[in-house]
Amino acid sequence: MASAKTRDFEVFETIIANAAGNVKTIDLNTFVNVAEMEAFGIESISVGIDPSTAAPEASLFISQVALEDLSGGFISHASYDSIYLTFQDMLTSAFEESLSLGDVKEIRYVPGGQLQVRADRLTSNADVNLYVRITGKIAKLSASDYMSLALTNSLSN
Repeated sequence: MASAKTRDFEVFETIIANAAGNVKTIDLNTFVNVAEMEAFGIESISVGIDPSTAAPEASLFISQVALEDLSGGFISHASYDSIYLTFQDMLTSAFEESLSLGDVKEIRYVPGGQLQVRADRLTSNADVNLYVRITGKIAKLSASDYMSLALTNSLSN
C-alpha cells in the first residue's frame, strides 16, 4: 500500500501555445527517490490561459501532458503514457478536458522520470500564454505496488 510522505503540493509551469507547437519538460526526479520506491502521485492537472495573453477571448489551443516525448507531436490519449489532454476554443466555447487517473483512489502514481507538456495554437492568429498546475504528493510504495506500476508501464509500451 502507498503511504504519503508529503502533503499535497503543486508544481507550476508556463508554456506558450504557438503555431509550431511548444514542449516543456517537468523532471519528476527532482521530487522522488526511485531507489527508495517513491513515486509522484498525480491528483489533478489544470491548464488555463494566463492573464498575460494578448487576446484571451480569441484563444484556440490544444495541450497534452504525457510520460512520452511529445516533441514530434501529440500522442493518442488512449495511450497509457497520456495523462492529460485539453482542447479549448474561446470563440465557440468548445471545451474538452480529460485526466487519466487510477480508478480506485483517483490518483496516478508515476515513478520518477519526466512529464512532457505540449501546447499548440490552432487556427487563431495570436500565441496563447498558458499555465500548467499539477497537484500531487510524494508517496512511498510497497514492493508489490511498485512492481505492479513497473509491469503496467512496461506492458503498455
